[in-house]
Amino acid sequence: MKLTNHQLTIIEETLVLNGVVYDDIKLELIDHIASEIEAEAFSEAKPFEIILTKVFDKWKPQLKPTSHNLLLGYGFLAPKIISDKFADDKKKELLVAGVTVCMLTVLILLIKSKFQSPSILSGIVFVLQTTCVLGALLIVSARLFVLKSKTKTTYLFWFNKSFSLILLYGLLIGSGFFPILVTNENLEIRVGSLIVALTYLFLVYGNLKFFYKHLQFKKKLSISNA
Repeated sequence: MKLTNHQLTIIEETLVLNGVVYDDIKLELIDHIASEIEAEAFSEAKPFEIILTKVFDKWKPQLKPTSHNLLLGYGFLAPKIISDKFADDKKKELLVAGVTVCMLTVLILLIKSKFQSPSILSGIVFVLQTTCVLGALLIVSARLFVLKSKTKTTYLFWFNKSFSLILLYGLLIGSGFFPILVTNENLEIRVGSLIVALTYLFLVYGNLKFFYKHLQFKKKLSISNA
């Protein structure tokens, strides 16, 4: 049995009622659930509504509201399938960020210790500060672009969640409020100032990637609906 557009709409509405509001996950779940219903209808001659209830009963554990307070912040609650995905994404992001920032920090400090020329050090600081300011401007431009977006995706969720913090730190670093490669003799202070800047740049890169993926999904959705 091939499901009608009306029946697919009922599946979508049921998912929304269960808290699945992100279009990228919703579209994926609709495909899975529709396939299960079609398989059930092929083996059992039962009305769509009965099979729908039976299939959604199987999905209940995945649709149960769940939180990951340490990773996603207190107060965040979403269906388990979404909450778990967000938590896994955050773990991967933290791991990649930690490794990348540590490697770049060591590399820059090695360059700093080998080349004590003020012009080279000033150049490193200038490049990092300029990149931070450009990152903040790109984030603002992207935010304005998706401000009225009617497509709701997990990518847009992460983009919006980090927007204010990234913008604030970008402006503080770019203006010199958080000095990069400070001349303080305390190694911990020098390393800390550099880590702050590099972490910010990594966050900008990650957020712009979310912005791009949101646009990709939006384009894919418009093509499929055409």
